[in-house]
Amino acid sequence: MSNSFQLPRQPIPFLEGNYPVGDQLGGQPIVVKKEPKNLELGMVVTKYELNTAPENFQRPESWSKDNRKAFFISLCMDRIEGVIVLVDVESALHRVMQVAPDDRAIEKIFEPILEDGLKYIVLDGNNRLQFLISLINGGYTIPEGRYEYIRHPQDTSTSVFTVRRGKQTFADLPSAVQNALLGRIIVLSEYTQIGYDGLSEVFVNTNAGVFPNPQEIRNAQNTPWADFVRELRCEIPELLGYMFSNFKKRYCGDDWIVDCLDFVLNVKTEECNDEGEVTSVAYSPISQTSKNKLYQSEFLTSSEQVRIRDTFVDLASILAQIIDETSGKEQKKRLKRKSLIQNLFFMMYNGLTSYDQIKLAIDLHDKAYDDKTNFFCPNFSDNEEYNDLTFKNACEGARAVNMEFRHLQLNRIMSQVLGTELNKAFNL
Repeated sequence: MSNSFQLPRQPIPFLEGNYPVGDQLGGQPIVVKKEPKNLELGMVVTKYELNTAPENFQRPESWSKDNRKAFFISLCMDRIEGVIVLVDVESALHRVMQVAPDDRAIEKIFEPILEDGLKYIVLDGNNRLQFLISLINGGYTIPEGRYEYIRHPQDTSTSVFTVRRGKQTFADLPSAVQNALLGRIIVLSEYTQIGYDGLSEVFVNTNAGVFPNPQEIRNAQNTPWADFVRELRCEIPELLGYMFSNFKKRYCGDDWIVDCLDFVLNVKTEECNDEGEVTSVAYSPISQTSKNKLYQSEFLTSSEQVRIRDTFVDLASILAQIIDETSGKEQKKRLKRKSLIQNLFFMMYNGLTSYDQIKLAIDLHDKAYDDKTNFFCPNFSDNEEYNDLTFKNACEGARAVNMEFRHLQLNRIMSQVLGTELNKAFNL
């Protein structure tokens, strides 16, 4: 039932200094759409079946069995509401090439979709449209049961039909029911001129059913950070699978990746004097505000993109090996904690590289995590506000003090790991 279309991936590193953002786009085209129109369901399925919802803007389909059944009942009772918002890709491509030939949507969105034989982009109402298409084409198995339906809009009473086991597709319904459902009116809004920024803005502004969460909004932005995070997600599906049952749902996996990037890039800020000596250190919290700022900041150099990508990939490989070699359900579960994997990313980004180093780091991390006396302020008189903050507590939060304690503890672990290796090398 999914209409998810995988746009061509952009290999890391992206072209440094040549990424088209902001004023480099050559001017955004004015967004133009047709008047909203009312079409019968049968016509909607025929006209708009070849559609897609690029993950750059639209969240993956998320309806459960209960959602689909509830919508089917609403369709039977002629109570469906809401506008389905689409883009006529061929028309949009033609017009944008005329008014803004440098717009990213031409090469990154419109041309690949047309080459794949698709005609429309769904910006809002994707779950509804895919359900309707699946229902009429026989892809949806209607739950057994007795249903009421309104046969004609002017009827003052309902009629009844029964769905029995083995006769659960649209084609199995009584002809009167089929005709009634095919005649249901669907409201559509169709854009014919729209660029990349317009696609992003329309997605954010029209998704009123389940309003986009902060990461879904970041994902839709016209910034290299959005492409970079999506590319990283494609590189480490197994790693994300340890932490999330469905890492694409509401882009929770992407959000975890952004947490990792913010953790290693922005949490710690140092000020130096003219001689390059560090004079002060400050720590910041990880928040939706800080992650939004990350997406608006200057993008990474090619070497830094590769460094981050390789760190994630190496972490996924090493952790998979450690998990495979670990016996015991509880211990495997501990290895899949979000905070542990994020802390391992930090330590690998900052110097740990090998399997042996990571295995030792995990042992030291577990000892620090489980130590109930491992306080941020060992001497309670130092700072009463944080005197009960353990390393475990720090890993469970995102305040500035949590970030500071994590940095200090993880640097301590890295020093122990590297010191152990030096001792071994010199037989100490």
